[in-house]
Amino acid sequence: MKELSALAIPILAFAISTYIPGIQRKIEARIQQRIGPSILSPGFWAFFKFIFKETQTPDAKLYKLYNNLPLLSIAVLSAILIVISLNNFLANLIFIVGLLKIEEMMYIILGSLSNSIMGCNMPFEDDCKGAKFINVIKYSLEQLSAIRNFKLITIGSFPFYLSLFLPFVNSKSIFINDLSGVFLFSLSGVFGAVCYFIGYLIMIKEYPFSISHTKADVIEGATLELMGKYRAFYLALTELLMITLGILFAVLYLNIIPNIEQPITILESFAIAIIFPILAAVVRAFSPLLLFKHIYPISYMATLIGVVGFILALLGW
Repeated sequence: MKELSALAIPILAFAISTYIPGIQRKIEARIQQRIGPSILSPGFWAFFKFIFKETQTPDAKLYKLYNNLPLLSIAVLSAILIVISLNNFLANLIFIVGLLKIEEMMYIILGSLSNSIMGCNMPFEDDCKGAKFINVIKYSLEQLSAIRNFKLITIGSFPFYLSLFLPFVNSKSIFINDLSGVFLFSLSGVFGAVCYFIGYLIMIKEYPFSISHTKADVIEGATLELMGKYRAFYLALTELLMITLGILFAVLYLNIIPNIEQPITILESFAIAIIFPILAAVVRAFSPLLLFKHIYPISYMATLIGVVGFILALLGW
């Protein structure tokens, strides 16, 4: 019965996540003195709009795998929510980090598989640098996006994973069930929360850290050829990721584990999860697109904050 009830958590998370883009757009619009779209348009109605659009076969190697990778990532995020809700032996640091890395790797695999008309399959030689160069490696837009995602995974998201470790270091265990007290109210928890939020912004790959799919050069990047219902699944994935990471913060830093048998814990965890996209929208409204020469110093600074928190957690502060 408890296992069946745990399935309600990812379903509820998916339902709530469809409202997140609309809320974010409204906040950005108000900050920039605009009206903005309706709350339902960017997320809820966009999902159904793409579901019923015609789907074309992408010009990609293993196109079925390419199309279904967002579904795999949705399943990964759902597994994280289910495991957290059940709070069993799988609810541990290693399992959660491993699943999150699968979600991150999706973008690299998408960029490696796709070869659209915008890139290497043009009917003429692609010399977009303006002149012919000898022994120059040429990339499609998707391949360039995959390289950028690899950089984000190796360096950009490091602060996020460091912040995941801090509550477990403080409890001297890798299991969520062994976490005790509200870690956020400790000195190490404050440093960890700052590190977590910066890592959160990088993990969701939105402004100002959307260089992997910036419209100015790589258009949609690795997801360029996702069409119709598969585009809908991708949108659902990005929205679900924001909610999942927010719930994960509630679990690790506030010790609020969503339990279907205790509805108040579900309300608390989802309320905290919604705060993160709201804060991200405020940051996005004031931020330009950052390049890697900006992202690296920010990542290093956040990592330094995380290291200080790590040392304080070891000392039990």
